[in-house]
Amino acid sequence: MQTATMASIERKPARVGHDRAMALAREELNRFLALLDALDEAGWERPTRCSLWNVRQTVAHLAGTAAAYARFAEFRRQANGKLQRPYRERGLDKLAAQNQIAVDDRAAATPEELKAELRQLAPRAIAFRARLPAPVRSIHLPLGLAFPLGRTWVSLGYLTDVILTRDMWMHRLDIALATGKEMVLTPEHDGPITALVASDLARLLGPKLPGAVQFDLAGPAGGVFTVGRGEPAATVVLDACDFHLLASGFGSLEEVRPRIAISGDTPLAERALAGTWVPY
Repeated sequence: MQTATMASIERKPARVGHDRAMALAREELNRFLALLDALDEAGWERPTRCSLWNVRQTVAHLAGTAAAYARFAEFRRQANGKLQRPYRERGLDKLAAQNQIAVDDRAAATPEELKAELRQLAPRAIAFRARLPAPVRSIHLPLGLAFPLGRTWVSLGYLTDVILTRDMWMHRLDIALATGKEMVLTPEHDGPITALVASDLARLLGPKLPGAVQFDLAGPAGGVFTVGRGEPAATVVLDACDFHLLASGFGSLEEVRPRIAISGDTPLAERALAGTWVPY
């Protein structure tokens, strides 16, 4: 993780436009591939915070996602009920089954083969996402069952603009932490990704809080965000990457809490931290 040395930048959580979302997706792909190029052979077998997958399997998951959005026939195959049946019988929901099918498909793939697949198909997948017309983007679908809030319905546009890029970003952080490589961060690229997480947190958690909490997130990817209504009664200060670990479930509150500073209404801040979760 890159150490935070920059002052936090005050940002109001807001959606990015479709064109900007696609630019973020393309840049995130470039950064993800650059990280993979920096890995040695041992790094590909390192365990990650995703308990099901090591680094190589994580990359296989992302390659499978790219393949599904680059070729509709592949998306339909991964979502096929008959193919998914043994995974569903193991307790996986439909999305988790689709992800695991992609990983299992690539069980014998080498790192070079996985990188080549990403380089070939991920740009095509992003181009497909960019071409989706507004009526299709407005269709809502369930994101999954294995989330703290249960089944979460989202628009296809939210999935293709926000979640898929956020997923790659989070896996990039996970792989960087697993392998000791630098997590390259800049305000221009990573700041908006953090702002979108904060926006989702304000929408999902804000109405449940009896007051407002200010999140002061340090580092190039950081910013200052308010969750809840009214003037903040508490402030929590933490590194932006720790915020993502907490919000994604890749890191527990017990792990991150020693690196968090709280001022003001401590019980309110603790309640907000305990409820910090958004879909990734």
